[in-house]
Amino acid sequence: MKRKRVMLIFVPLLLLFVGALCWLSFFNQDPSLASEAEVTELIQTQYEGSTIQSLTRQGTVYTVMIDHRLGIYELMLDGETRDVLSLQLITLHEEKGGDEEGPEEEPVSTMLTEEQAIAIAQQEVEGKVDDIELEEENGLHVYEIEIEVDDDTEATIVMNAYTGQILSVTWD
Repeated sequence: MKRKRVMLIFVPLLLLFVGALCWLSFFNQDPSLASEAEVTELIQTQYEGSTIQSLTRQGTVYTVMIDHRLGIYELMLDGETRDVLSLQLITLHEEKGGDEEGPEEEPVSTMLTEEQAIAIAQQEVEGKVDDIELEEENGLHVYEIEIEVDDDTEATIVMNAYTGQILSVTWD
């Protein structure tokens, strides 16, 4: 008799516990977490011309491998805030032409140096660099580079600080 009472109490509690675990693991997903489709759209918008090679999620952080014209990058994105946590160059693409020898091993940098950013900007607009600042816009690190073209004209170039992609050129 005592055994039946214990079973009458234990079985419903066990079923309730198992049901709660199922509900938590399958149905209680955070609606503020970005979907894979949203992450893909964010990356294709911010890194135009890039191809997504893989996309995985661990907890709230997405890890995305992208193939950009400069190389292969690993990007980590916070799925809740949609901010880029890191962008690291994994493999630098070889430039076409030049030496026929194999690629040289070069140290991989996660962010362009100011000197590299200036060199890229001066390919876009020739002139004297007046100022360069590293800033964050919408979770993306950018260099804002002011180049004096002549006495009356100045250009402000906004560049992705990781890829070197020119995002905008404004003339004053």
